[in-house]
Amino acid sequence: MIDRIKNWVADNPDLSFAILLAVCVYAYFGLTNDLFATHRTTFAVMERFAVLGLVGLALTLCIIAGEIDLSIGSNAALAAVITVRFTDSLGAVNALLIALAISTTIGMIQGYFIAYLRIRAIVLTVGTLMLLRGVALFAAEEKTVMLTDFRVPDFISTKMLWYFSPASLLVIAMFVVVGLFMSFTRYGREIYAIGGARKEALASGIDLKRPMIIVFSISGFCAGLGGVIIGLRSGTAQALGLQHLLLAGTVAAFIGGVSILGGKGGVIGAAIGTLTVNFLNTGLVFNVTPAFMVQLYLGILLIVVIMFQTGSRVFDDSQRRKQLLYDVDIRRKSIGKRRAGAGSVPP
Repeated sequence: MIDRIKNWVADNPDLSFAILLAVCVYAYFGLTNDLFATHRTTFAVMERFAVLGLVGLALTLCIIAGEIDLSIGSNAALAAVITVRFTDSLGAVNALLIALAISTTIGMIQGYFIAYLRIRAIVLTVGTLMLLRGVALFAAEEKTVMLTDFRVPDFISTKMLWYFSPASLLVIAMFVVVGLFMSFTRYGREIYAIGGARKEALASGIDLKRPMIIVFSISGFCAGLGGVIIGLRSGTAQALGLQHLLLAGTVAAFIGGVSILGGKGGVIGAAIGTLTVNFLNTGLVFNVTPAFMVQLYLGILLIVVIMFQTGSRVFDDSQRRKQLLYDVDIRRKSIGKRRAGAGSVPP
């Protein structure tokens, strides 16, 4: 059993570090604050997971594919505005379906243009980030939109099974579905391929449009679902809101072990990274930490994770070089012995 754990840690150093970091953060606040390790706090953490988890999942998939979606906060804000504004007139179900359709379509269009024009997503999504903010301002008429019927917000925040709500259970189901898709389908493997070795993947016949459209469609859907949940839960929506989601989601993705070079990471890591960020945010709130300090701690956490990933990659490269040199030396000695033996044989 111990040998299996050692082998697993050796094969998954980034994910192992993510689990260790999550345990350390939870243990620190649990030991220093009596209110942290309670049932109510766990429910609050899972409620935050319902939104940040979606953003972390979307960014994890984008980074695995070797790209990033900077427009995810703007897309979520637009979905929240559409849902809240049209819930009273069209009904909550119709409003959220419209919001999800629009956000998913936006992601699909982004993925198509990134693949078709062969440009980096960081360039295109900067433009859509600003564009979607403008559209959200237009949809909200430059004011805060509010619900008048709070039956749906009350339902999605109802406590179920002690620690969950309909919103958090829906997001957990989303994680399971995406995890199975990435692990056991051809399309999921294509996403890993274009992120880890794009030139080789294209040379092998993989069409860049298909994985890019899938990744950014999922990203758009996750952004829209997160915006819908926030809008219905709070009963209000602001066109310029949710700007913090990009930073927090990026930190969650990298804490979860996704590689900055692409082609590496997974859904389990995204969930662990999201929980770690939620543990940190919740603990700092209990300690009455100023908002700017919370952002500072998130930035420090991100730097620590990236430094660990960089060090881990350098160590792996060093070990591979040593193994290669060792194999070359063994091969050279073997050839030398065979030649010496052949030279000593009498004619």
